[in-house]
Amino acid sequence: MLALATVLFWSIPLFQRNVTIHWDLTDVTYPAQKYFADSVHAGRLPYWTPFLYSGMPFLSDPQTGAWYPLHWPFYLIGVTPRILFWELALHSFLALAGAFLLARKLFGDPVAAAIAGMFYAWGGFFAAHSSQLGMFEAAALLPWLLWASLLERRYWLLTGAVAGLITLVGSFDAALYCFFALACFLIAQSWKRAAALLVATPVIGFCLSAVVLLPWFEIVKYATHPLTSPAASLRPIALAAVMSADYFGLISGDYRGPEEIRQFYLYGGLLLLPLAIAGLIRKFQMRPILALIVPGLWYAFGPGAGVARLLKLLPGFRDAHAPIEIWFVPALGLALAAGSGAAWAAEKMGQKRLPFILMVIIAADLWHFNMYKSPLVYASSITFDELYGKRQQAFEDRIREVKQQPLYRLWMSNAGIAIGPLDGSLVTRTEGSWGAGLLELNRYAEYTRAITSNPRLLNGLSANFLVDPRGRLEVNPSALRRVSVPARITPGGYADLASLDPTEGSVVEGWTRSVAQQQPTELTVTGYREDFYQIRYSAPAETLIRIAVPFAPGWHAAVDGIPVAVLPVDYALSGVVVPVGQHQLTLQFRPQYFLMGAALSIAAIIGIVVLFCIVS
Repeated sequence: MLALATVLFWSIPLFQRNVTIHWDLTDVTYPAQKYFADSVHAGRLPYWTPFLYSGMPFLSDPQTGAWYPLHWPFYLIGVTPRILFWELALHSFLALAGAFLLARKLFGDPVAAAIAGMFYAWGGFFAAHSSQLGMFEAAALLPWLLWASLLERRYWLLTGAVAGLITLVGSFDAALYCFFALACFLIAQSWKRAAALLVATPVIGFCLSAVVLLPWFEIVKYATHPLTSPAASLRPIALAAVMSADYFGLISGDYRGPEEIRQFYLYGGLLLLPLAIAGLIRKFQMRPILALIVPGLWYAFGPGAGVARLLKLLPGFRDAHAPIEIWFVPALGLALAAGSGAAWAAEKMGQKRLPFILMVIIAADLWHFNMYKSPLVYASSITFDELYGKRQQAFEDRIREVKQQPLYRLWMSNAGIAIGPLDGSLVTRTEGSWGAGLLELNRYAEYTRAITSNPRLLNGLSANFLVDPRGRLEVNPSALRRVSVPARITPGGYADLASLDPTEGSVVEGWTRSVAQQQPTELTVTGYREDFYQIRYSAPAETLIRIAVPFAPGWHAAVDGIPVAVLPVDYALSGVVVPVGQHQLTLQFRPQYFLMGAALSIAAIIGIVVLFCIVS
């Protein structure tokens, strides 16, 4: 019944033809999932992709959600824009079923549990964050995490397993909020249970998600995710949006609220707060409910309220972006309180049918405002092809001949939907310099920002074609080749970008010698794929070969099979010093800890299955 209710609730985006995904779901999630799925179907793992930011470590970015098991069936089927609605609906069902199980465990009443599940899964948080898939999925798994923590000791392994799934989703802020909620929830009930689970759960979760975490730890200090929305804290006056769907004018189209409309859409239904107050008055299972509501709200109010500032001292919370995004934690607490309040009201009034009447009212109310009328879940009256596909195809037609050339690269200062989805270059496999939501290497970001004041840096990026904001193409004849030998080498780094002319020479970090003039060297790129270069060269002396790919840990070079160091050249790019003579240089990207992480995750899965069989 819960699955059927989910399909009915999501029927418009699932089955209506003239609606489409939009915002981050189109610009970031769809391209990333399709690119990964297509790569795996082609028989390779995309450790590195040249199709964003001139190159980035794709599988080292947790946001791709590549290793989250509930994505795999969709990868197998084939990722399309419509498929992402089914991913959302699946996790909406998980949120509904998880909140139902949790509430039934707490209250022992399936009708009250169903009401709690509806308030949570169909509430404003999920409507607002339906374009932010990772956060949506992590929030959907939170009730399962709390439910597993209430089971008998022999089933505590499930808590760690759910924690691993939440981490594999790839939204680290949401994962931190889930673990924070678990800690508050456990401490409110039993210190002994809390002590055991708050040690075991992170350990098990880490081992299961090591395939994501270890490559991320390797790259994290070299990269950052571009901020797609401003940081924000909850204001007390904004709590009115919990009971008023159009409080900020979103539904009517006369929006007058904060800059980021998704963060402040909190509508939980007309009956949420009255029933939640009734549930709190009932004083049944008060501690676990308040343990979700009070700390979550306190944190959401931001650094000024104290809790957010205190938690900033912890390593994970130090990088947490917007406190308001913890709203799903107090929303779950309010939903549980409302489910309890509905059961209590029916009992006091002697009306056994009252909860079923309330369920109909709640479902109709939440569907009307959070699905039918909401502009947040999908773009209505238009198809994906009309909104994005035609633009992308027109751009592809313009650059078809360019893509036939070896080692081309397109430069665009700011990507726009004039060329389709912002990260659509992943789908079309177009080597470009731009990107939207996946991680960007810090050095590369600083290099491209410096192009504004020193346009000559663009030549060093090997951007041989320039794209204007309307998607029109222009040749850049001054661009250096992707693989070249600088005429002159100077020690230096970031400070030199302001005056650097890459056509005259390069600056190299770690270069301990004096300024060196280099002799002409014969170079031939004999092999190239996304994460691999094979270069045949003939050098009259020891020579620095400059490769215009972003410098990052994970690049490994070898001359005739003998490893050599990869150096940062021109601050953001890569170079290798090669010996005199005729040799073959190879450059390949492989995260150092990926295999270790994969082995640890596989071992953890096997260990959990074996232990679960033993204790059961």
